[in-house]
Amino acid sequence: MSEYAAHQKIALITGANKGIGRAAAERLAALGTTVVIGTRDPRRGENADAALRADGGDAHAVVLDVTERATARTAAHQIRERFGHLDVLIDNAGLTAPDRSLPKTPTSGDRRSSGSMALVTTITPRTLVSPPNHVQVDDPGYVDTKINNHSGYLTVAQGAAVLVRLAKLGVDGPTGGFFGEDGSVPW
Repeated sequence: MSEYAAHQKIALITGANKGIGRAAAERLAALGTTVVIGTRDPRRGENADAALRADGGDAHAVVLDVTERATARTAAHQIRERFGHLDVLIDNAGLTAPDRSLPKTPTSGDRRSSGSMALVTTITPRTLVSPPNHVQVDDPGYVDTKINNHSGYLTVAQGAAVLVRLAKLGVDGPTGGFFGEDGSVPW
């Protein structure tokens, strides 16, 4: 049985232990959303969880590697048991090659892409309880993060602003769009 009321907004953010995901988690927690921090490294997840709680947010870490279907199933089960529902899924986790460059092989990209699909197909149908489900794609801009060797010119908070804005949309908000800092971006 869930300890959370159906009206409490619950958001799962992958890769929320650092970078844009962490900034989005901080902002959503500050706005009163319960944040589930999805991270591959349990220690980093617990550290992020503790930091958000120290700032007054309601945060909970789950182990979640978007390239591993089993961790998506486990995370979905934990969310269902603890919260009873999920309102927002932000698939933010990044994946790079060991040399910090973007994946160059089809296998690397396919692994990330199929991992995201596994996450969405595992989490969405079994955990989201109040359709309609809205799907948006965001462009946070060129953000200073580890994935680009900190060469971006935007802060993680600036990059997270788009994620937070989309996460706060109501059920009558847009769906199927691509959004950036200034609104809708042409496909």
